[in-house]
Amino acid sequence: MAITIKEQEALFDECGTPEHIRAHCNAVAEVAYRIGKYLNERGLHLDLETIVGAARVHDLARLQPSHDLVGATILHQHGYDKEAKLVINHTHYFPFHQLHSFDEQDVLCLADRTVRENAFVGIDERFRHLAMKPGVTPELKKEMDVVLAETHDFIEHIEQEIGVSLEDLCGDVVAEPHDTYRRFE
Repeated sequence: MAITIKEQEALFDECGTPEHIRAHCNAVAEVAYRIGKYLNERGLHLDLETIVGAARVHDLARLQPSHDLVGATILHQHGYDKEAKLVINHTHYFPFHQLHSFDEQDVLCLADRTVRENAFVGIDERFRHLAMKPGVTPELKKEMDVVLAETHDFIEHIEQEIGVSLEDLCGDVVAEPHDTYRRFE
């Protein structure tokens, strides 16, 4: 059972999810859809419904501590177990699988790491923004730098393998809180 736009809105309303987070989720859903669809056209067998459903609500509880766990718990309570499994892992997922074993978690996390608020910005800009957030300690910054470097290398590898840059595939993605990507239904 995939999360529809109507169900997304009901979950957002239940959790009091602010408009800017709703827009972020919509942008991540669009980027995840484009990446997943492109990979499926090249021989992978990714479950686009689950990817998009999870992306639509991955930051459902972003204003709460441990938002990944809280969001996954809410999704489980509503019967969205496949999406909950992706949401619970989206903040600390690493490393990515190699392209031949790329899965739904990889797509969601890659999309989320390239979207800042409501627009695709790429990995460098996204991490630059994250590094400036309050509470980022020097130790955490070092960890972030390692993840950034490894993710950057991974993106270069995947772009070479699939023959298109993520910028070319997703660079025009900008979403608003109430955008409805009906093709996901």
